[in-house]
Amino acid sequence: MALPLPVAGNSSVSARDAWTSFRERRDALVARMEMSVCDGCDGCGHRCIDGFKVTREEYDAAQAYLATQPPGEVARVLGQNKTASWPGAEETGATFIYCRYRDTENNNCFIYPARPTVSRLFGHIPWLPCPIEAVTRIPDGSQELWREYVRLERRTWAEWDAAAAAAAVREAESP
Repeated sequence: MALPLPVAGNSSVSARDAWTSFRERRDALVARMEMSVCDGCDGCGHRCIDGFKVTREEYDAAQAYLATQPPGEVARVLGQNKTASWPGAEETGATFIYCRYRDTENNNCFIYPARPTVSRLFGHIPWLPCPIEAVTRIPDGSQELWREYVRLERRTWAEWDAAAAAAAVREAESP
């Protein structure tokens, strides 16, 4: 069950229309990105930490993608230990937690075809540059697209899980 996605400060535009328009602009931007340098490097993947926010549509897209994958593979990835030592601070014991969809055994994104906007912009927005400095051209419009993205309602994966579970309970309890 899809939940509505309000757009902060703009009640005249439906959330679905806002998302569709945003996604079209995002995909056009992604098509202009310098991707030829992205040849298997996993530098961006090491930035995939837990706690970032995604839209409801991105959450739904991830869930739909997971439904097409072998259940054993989904369970394998979701069951992995996602805690890692903070690079350069190993002696302090500082750790962080990878995104739930980071496949730590294969060092890749398990939901790559359905990855959220923040993941698509890694290396292609000034505040999140390519970790190996291979991307030399930031596409025009990337910062504007990000500013638009943050105006959409976004929650963490766990927050969307809780909202979906609550909606399922309400649906089950209704006559």
